[in-house]
Amino acid sequence: MQDPSRLEVVQRLGLLDGAPDESFDRLTRMATRLTGAPVSLAVLVDDDRQFFVSQVGLPEAAAVARETPLSHSFCQHVVARSSPFLVPDARADPRVSDNLAIRDLDVVAYAGVPLVVEGETVGSFCLIDNAAHEWTAEEMEVLHDLAGMAMTEMSLRLSVAEERLHLREQEALRAVATLVAGEAPPGAVFAAAAEHVAHVFSAAVSRVVRLEPDDEHRLVGAWTRDTVMVEGVGELVELDERSAIGSVLKGRRATGIRRPEPDVAGSSVLRSGMAAPITVDGRFWGGISVGWDVEVPVDERELDRLTRFADLVSLAVTGAQAREQLSQLAFTDHLTGLYNQRAFSERLEEEVRRCRRYGRPLSLVVFDLDHFKLVNDTHGHEAGNRVLAEFASRLVAMRRGSDVVARVGGEEFAWMLPETGGKAAINAAERARALIADTPFLGIGRLTTSIGICSLEDASDAQELSRHADLALYWAKAAGRNTAVRYSPELIALQPGSDSADRLESAKTLAAIRALAGAVDAKDPSTQRHSERVAQLAGELAGVAGWDASRIVLLHSAALVHDVGKIGVPDTILLKPGHLTDEEYATVKSHAALGAEIVADLLSREQVQWIRHHHERHDGRGYPDGVSGADFSEGARLLAVADAWDAMTVARPYGSPRPIPEAIEEMKRGMGGQFAPDAVHALLLLYESGALGARRPVTGD
Repeated sequence: MQDPSRLEVVQRLGLLDGAPDESFDRLTRMATRLTGAPVSLAVLVDDDRQFFVSQVGLPEAAAVARETPLSHSFCQHVVARSSPFLVPDARADPRVSDNLAIRDLDVVAYAGVPLVVEGETVGSFCLIDNAAHEWTAEEMEVLHDLAGMAMTEMSLRLSVAEERLHLREQEALRAVATLVAGEAPPGAVFAAAAEHVAHVFSAAVSRVVRLEPDDEHRLVGAWTRDTVMVEGVGELVELDERSAIGSVLKGRRATGIRRPEPDVAGSSVLRSGMAAPITVDGRFWGGISVGWDVEVPVDERELDRLTRFADLVSLAVTGAQAREQLSQLAFTDHLTGLYNQRAFSERLEEEVRRCRRYGRPLSLVVFDLDHFKLVNDTHGHEAGNRVLAEFASRLVAMRRGSDVVARVGGEEFAWMLPETGGKAAINAAERARALIADTPFLGIGRLTTSIGICSLEDASDAQELSRHADLALYWAKAAGRNTAVRYSPELIALQPGSDSADRLESAKTLAAIRALAGAVDAKDPSTQRHSERVAQLAGELAGVAGWDASRIVLLHSAALVHDVGKIGVPDTILLKPGHLTDEEYATVKSHAALGAEIVADLLSREQVQWIRHHHERHDGRGYPDGVSGADFSEGARLLAVADAWDAMTVARPYGSPRPIPEAIEEMKRGMGGQFAPDAVHALLLLYESGALGARRPVTGD
């Protein structure tokens, strides 16, 4: 692939289409006024063409075409040398012969200085006279100053363009990631990835292609500029090895192509394209590509952007395969012995159909243990498991023979009551609530539960019954917890004008983001449950530091998704066993800021700051903002220590786990430099109490 740097910079400036640029017109007019030269020009170039972005002083008959060959141009001398080039009298200068001719204008004298952006000479700013002209130092100083102004303006254009592209990419990644986190069907993810990646790169076409076991290729996602409804999705396709997607499926590495090529269906000709491979569990799966009907330069940054979308597609495929494997497992929860969520959903579907057929009543009651994470944070996961098992036992003791009780989430349970209407279900739920609240849990104390109830008379099917029960549970928690709420249509209308529906949607979206963060951890066996461990330790550190229970919950919630930004880091970097290059490390460092962006609309401003700053340092040498002192908040300091501790004491591709005493000494050495002293003191208090070394084995789960 040829060096695209000059063409890339020129095209990113956005000056090659449409009318002459107003800012350059202003500068060229200033040049003629300040120097007295009759003509001034601003010219950008690529490898073999020049583009006149502004021309002032030329009579209409003498005006040059907007795009002309670079040869036979004074500009080629300026660009080739990347330095000023003066011709007082072209008639006596053998260097330029008659190359200065412009239609209906005799060019005799010429002065030009280079336009340099990002270290690349991309054109010239020049003066022309139709008579011999000894260019003065003052005139050249003016020309240099105006060229500098042009360079500054072009640099600002590039900065704005890069920022807009970054924001567009993050929005697209979030949209696709939300589908992945919500366990959308792979086909929906493929279609969304194709559409969003095309918009990010302003491409004419995009494709997701899967490699079949018999080496055939199947189009599984597509988008074109003409219509979002693309024919041929799901069908086998013939690929030309000259195309970007064909090259990737053959060479199995990201690539860009700048030459005419047929698209994936062979129905049109594209001028350039790029593609990235999709791997699933270390095996080649297929590729994602974009194509343009104009010549577009492709560099490593563009390939990295495309690779991030390939990683999302990979995650969707992995999730689909994992769900298929899980469906083969037992229908019971291993901790409580109750039905698991899948089994309960199927039983609920069957019972709803039966009750609908015979006109019988049915109610669903859902439970959520209040502040259960504090139990894990304070007493450890083993104690938390004992609480869950005892909670299940209390519900089982209350059920009738036809009832079904299930564990449908971490601390969430469901109770299906056939032949039971809404009023009777409320009475049963209240008895369960009182039984939970009034009887202490061994070694823990009193706990409460929030309860949501919905009867079949308020729902059309099993899915709606579950949604309405969940909504009632949401309002039970919003009302202060330790209460039971029955669904009614008026729930949505509670507190008119409030953001209740938005709050509910945000809660569901945050749950999806947590699932995505867990999926990111699961990509590498050594980081499985990393976020859970960090959240547990951060909560314990906050407790030692004297935080109240409500703020500990906030820190725990933020810690659960602190690494979600790693969705933007390619697997090739994330799982690399050796040392990272500077460029790879920069990509890894971007995850803190990206994670904060992903959760910005879901968590509080303080929680978002904790996530953004969890890789900052006490001495101000961290990233992404280099904060220190009061700007390095206590929550971020505790989260940074918890994250570093887990990295030290759990095996990773880049190192072996450290024994607890050795890790403690490393934390002490980092006090005042990498780590805030107060956060390390909290860790040392945990260690001295014996809680830190006993919390989990260094090998992880």
